[in-house]
Amino acid sequence: MPIVATCSHCQTTFEANDRLADKRVRCPKCGETIRLASGAATPGAKAFRGTPAMSRNLMDDAEIPIKDPLADRAALSLQKRNSRRQAIYWSVLLGFIVIIGVGIAIAVEKAQSIKLPTVSPSKGAVLPTAPPLDDGLTWNTYEGPADWSVQFPGVPQASSADGVDTVVLDGGAKLGRFLVEVRSEDNSDWNNLTGQISAEEAERSVDSANLLSISDRRSHFAGGGQVHRLRLSGMIPMEGNQAAIVYKFSLSGVTYTVLWQGNDAEAGSDVVRHFFISFQRNGSTILSG
Repeated sequence: MPIVATCSHCQTTFEANDRLADKRVRCPKCGETIRLASGAATPGAKAFRGTPAMSRNLMDDAEIPIKDPLADRAALSLQKRNSRRQAIYWSVLLGFIVIIGVGIAIAVEKAQSIKLPTVSPSKGAVLPTAPPLDDGLTWNTYEGPADWSVQFPGVPQASSADGVDTVVLDGGAKLGRFLVEVRSEDNSDWNNLTGQISAEEAERSVDSANLLSISDRRSHFAGGGQVHRLRLSGMIPMEGNQAAIVYKFSLSGVTYTVLWQGNDAEAGSDVVRHFFISFQRNGSTILSG
């Protein structure tokens, strides 16, 4: 049975489906929302025969929500606050990324500017072989008394005193000075990862050592021990820029020193590299050149 309702705004009377009782509907004339009261139809009422009360989507209205302007403003304010929070979050995150990137760049640049000791793998390290030379020099192999050998670009002089065997070749200003010293002294602490060669030990057997200073240190493992390579450089009056490349290692209670000293410009020459790489102990290459 249809319900006869009267709009409280325009006083128009209209009929509505009884299943809309106690629910909100729109007035078919003025469009305002009113609540239908349940009950029997009003007799003799003049009903407005217009469009039945329907929702905007052409379906019967159920409970039609009424917009609350305060709620809308609160939702908009919350949305703005969330947007500001997200903007602040991304700004802080971007700042952290920039700071970390700058820090990494500075660390890489600093690491590249520092000469760190070079440590090669322990056993099984592949060391270079002596380079083929066409230098017109006569290379002579000197074999030590304790299963070691080395090649000199000439005929060296050997001497022995107080448990120290020394083999030296003075090649003059052009070639420089070549030396091998083997002494009965145990320095097994050099084989530790943190083992270091003292400045006094580095300057041993170096001519005019007081005018030179250590400019580079590095090490590698070979032959069962740690081989230390040191470079000393400086200015010597009447001789110019000079350098000394010194290898030191201690194995089986014996300490070895293999040294070259001469003009700084010749420190990386094939002759110097050949001298170092030709040094062998028990048939194995020990030095890296």
